[in-house]
Amino acid sequence: MPPIAPIITLLFLPALIGIGRQVIWGNAWSYKLLALGLVLLCIEQTYMAIVDLQQISEVKQQVQDEQLRRFFWVTVSTIALELTGFYLAMRSLGWGAVLVLVSLVWFNALATIKLQPSNPEPIQQRKFLERLPVLIADVVGLMLVALWIAKIGPLWAASILLGMLLHYGLLKYALPILNRQSVEVQ
Repeated sequence: MPPIAPIITLLFLPALIGIGRQVIWGNAWSYKLLALGLVLLCIEQTYMAIVDLQQISEVKQQVQDEQLRRFFWVTVSTIALELTGFYLAMRSLGWGAVLVLVSLVWFNALATIKLQPSNPEPIQQRKFLERLPVLIADVVGLMLVALWIAKIGPLWAASILLGMLLHYGLLKYALPILNRQSVEVQ
């Protein structure tokens, strides 16, 4: 199997660069903030696509399970939707953002398992209630982008969406690092 990370990175990179250019050369602040949010989301979704595909590959070597096959197709279809959305965002920022957020709703609604290759039971169930907070955040993001497209408080909509993405990044990446460092100090 070819290395996943370079392939996925090369698929997302042109869109990341194209949207990144809009952060710099965008006209209005609401435009720049939405573009910045999409840049951050593109980086996160590139990383998650790599992680998901690598975990699928690892778990597939351990077990053969219909759930894994379904999760693979949900993951691949999500990546295809995300890529389409990110590339569309280079031409139409708002509608590209809508498609990216729809892809996140799609994944979080249909991905009923999570993979933990190092666990003796590498396929874990994800109950609907576990997925509900993320689905709510995805739908709120969609509503904010809809407001941005409709030009109803676009600066506020883009600012709140960017704030949500930054908050998510802090919770997912910064807090675990800080918690690990505080344990090492004690």
